[in-house]
Amino acid sequence: MKLDRIDLFDIRQPDRLAKAIHTQIGDLVLPVPVEDIATALDISEVRTGSFDGFEGMLLTDQARRVGAILANTRRGLRRARFTIAHELGHFLLEHHVLSSENGFRCRAQDLKETREGRRHQKQETRANQFAIGLLAPFAAVDQYLSEDPDLHDAQQLRDELDVSLEACVRRLIEQRSEPLAAIWSKDARVRYWHKSNDFCFIQLKQGDRLPQTTQAFRVHAESRSGFTAFSESPPMAWTSSDDIEIFEQTRQSPSGHAVTLLWADKPGPDDLDEEPDPYHRELGEPGFR
Repeated sequence: MKLDRIDLFDIRQPDRLAKAIHTQIGDLVLPVPVEDIATALDISEVRTGSFDGFEGMLLTDQARRVGAILANTRRGLRRARFTIAHELGHFLLEHHVLSSENGFRCRAQDLKETREGRRHQKQETRANQFAIGLLAPFAAVDQYLSEDPDLHDAQQLRDELDVSLEACVRRLIEQRSEPLAAIWSKDARVRYWHKSNDFCFIQLKQGDRLPQTTQAFRVHAESRSGFTAFSESPPMAWTSSDDIEIFEQTRQSPSGHAVTLLWADKPGPDDLDEEPDPYHRELGEPGFR
């Protein structure tokens, strides 16, 4: 593989940088060959293995002439692929300030979704944005999206792109036009959530128990593995709004980890003064737009 770093100079936006690399590659190959890409962009060595104290490390100098990447495999090979892409982002985003005189040392929490706060956190967030843009370009995501939102699509993306299910759920939310949110939970307690900009405020926080009126809570209570179908959910259970319809779908693993996809359907201007439909029960659940 031949790539030209000169064409990547002065690109400061992570998504644009990832897109520029894919433009040079040409035909999309899945899963994205991240180690080959790193080697073609002056990374002299990519080493994976079981390491203590860090998730990933980039060894380089301020001039970024050459670099070496170490990626921890303790959390699995998919996580290591993301770590390689993350460290490559630090290497190519040349305005990133080295965290030590020898390069970057990234902990597990640095590779999670982070706050846009201090410089370090900003750099870690942007390295994450580059990594997902490189490993899951929207051109690849589009071909696996169904007509309506569906967690099955995220699982298929995981298998095709060889990245984590969490990353694929986030990518699905970012690419679709519908107001969507995802709630990650363990044993019926919220771990974190992610939403599109047009989804209303979510009032749950880390450690909160899932609302007992939701399908997601019942899935945990019944220890049900696999996927549910979408079902209507009480909007006030998730948000502070009662003037919307919310539908939820959950995927739970045998370990008790689950992700719940929320789909909001806000009433249009023609619905506000609509008379109640006496035939609603016979017609069944309302359809999605």
